[in-house]
Amino acid sequence: MNEEEKKPLFVNRKWYYFLTELLVGMALMGVEMSASRFISVYFSSSQVIWTIIIGVIMIAMAIGNYWGGRQADKKPSYTRLYIELLAAGTWIVLIPFVGRFIIAGISAFFALFISEGLVIWAALFSCIILFAPPLLMLGKVTPSLVKYSMGEKVSGKVIGTLEALNTVGSIVGTFLPTFLTIPFVGTSNSFVLFGGVIALLGLVYIITHLVDDFRGQYRAKKEGIEIPKKNSKKTTKTTILSAICASFWIFGMFVSTNASFIFWNDNTLIWQGESMYNYLRVYKDGKTNYFSTNALFGVQSCINDDNSLTDMYYDYLLVSPYIVDNPNPKVLVLGNGTGTYATMMKEYLGVNADITGVEIDQKIIDISYTFFHMNKDVNVICDDGRHFISRDSNLYDIILVDAYSSISAPFHMTTVEFFRIVKNHLTDNGLMIMNINMRSNRRNSIDVALRDTAYSVFSNLYYCDVPNGSGVEIYSYKNPDLDVKEKVIAASLDTTLFPFRDSFISHLYKYVDTGLRLYDDTADVEIKSLVTLDDMVLSYLSYYRDVFRTRGLKGLIEVLMG
Repeated sequence: MNEEEKKPLFVNRKWYYFLTELLVGMALMGVEMSASRFISVYFSSSQVIWTIIIGVIMIAMAIGNYWGGRQADKKPSYTRLYIELLAAGTWIVLIPFVGRFIIAGISAFFALFISEGLVIWAALFSCIILFAPPLLMLGKVTPSLVKYSMGEKVSGKVIGTLEALNTVGSIVGTFLPTFLTIPFVGTSNSFVLFGGVIALLGLVYIITHLVDDFRGQYRAKKEGIEIPKKNSKKTTKTTILSAICASFWIFGMFVSTNASFIFWNDNTLIWQGESMYNYLRVYKDGKTNYFSTNALFGVQSCINDDNSLTDMYYDYLLVSPYIVDNPNPKVLVLGNGTGTYATMMKEYLGVNADITGVEIDQKIIDISYTFFHMNKDVNVICDDGRHFISRDSNLYDIILVDAYSSISAPFHMTTVEFFRIVKNHLTDNGLMIMNINMRSNRRNSIDVALRDTAYSVFSNLYYCDVPNGSGVEIYSYKNPDLDVKEKVIAASLDTTLFPFRDSFISHLYKYVDTGLRLYDDTADVEIKSLVTLDDMVLSYLSYYRDVFRTRGLKGLIEVLMG
């Protein structure tokens, strides 16, 4: 065994290799789970994005396994393996800080040049740049440790122990981010935690190795033994590389801990946090508080300090209690968010409605009282919308389905089977409303698929393309003989309360079915959502694309800087 293969005295046992395998397995899954949250804030949490994340990570791991095995056979080096662990851990720690700039840059680049699959390409290259390098290095660990632990011997026990520890670590790394680190300390700190563990693992080994090396050189000098220049150069190189990585690691620990998902226009941010389900953001503009679950698109809830009209789609929803038979309607909101609809019905309109709001995320319920003065008379239940209504025995005059954000739609609340359940929970003349917070109108988009699917259950369907917004509202009675537009026109709407009445009527159209259907078994909402999201992104960026095409990069920079 040559000098490079000697074990430092502190880790001169297999236990350190076993510990390495355990913690690397934990970090691998911890980073993968944290990556899904980090990426979803920008590109949605759809199955397509999950596929990209898992695919990139598995390919990186496969390359790392193969590469690590070849290196272990041809040029075994304990020190190199642990320097790579230190580098991988440092890279992971830096992801929250540098990742947002990389994602913004890649997205901007693709937005200028392509019109189809923008989100997919941007997400794919973002994942490759951010996650492939460190996970490739972590993929080298198992074959290297197998070789270093056994040499030329074959030991099923050692291999089995290493694999078992990797699996146990992976299990821990799967549960920790979802139930502990992300909800309580956030995604950024989850990267810092898992990357920090790996970096520390490598650093401890390297420091021990260097201490052992320097002690050996000191003894050799005392005894008058000449130290080979080759060994001195290796020690110097190891020291410099380790110092550089450790410096970036310490830097990353500071900057990533405080990193926000948003680095642009965040001066209005008044609160941000994370739950088991969402990244949560509250920001203020003038007298209005806004709530969003992503960094780029859409508003999931908003409320004015004086509970006045929002000039957004929520205002149009307030017509609903005036077009049902019951003056004190029983209302169910699936996807209550921070309760804009429920609060304004009571506070702005003064309607004595019996309202039940269902929201899956307890943290959203909490901030609805803190920042959005949710009316205390609203019965808010923390549950999944479909799960709740499936076991609920009540009938409602109004059911609002508001579970579709601007970048994702829960597939189980988009299907024929779901809308049949909704219909069965309406009174005879009850009204179903859907708020689809995204709009494309393309044949294969999620908004068209949702309209078609709802039409298959509620045959007399109206839709409203909300002016100055990116959403669509759907209205239909359980009774197909009732016409929404006729009811709105006939309703006695106070123009003081409803100054938008004429605009609403003029944007209300009878829906013509195009034949798309989503079923529990075949709801391809991810693909259709990405079609819609592509259109939304391109519509936002159309001006800048035109500037780039006509005036080039210099003109685009001038516009952005000016």
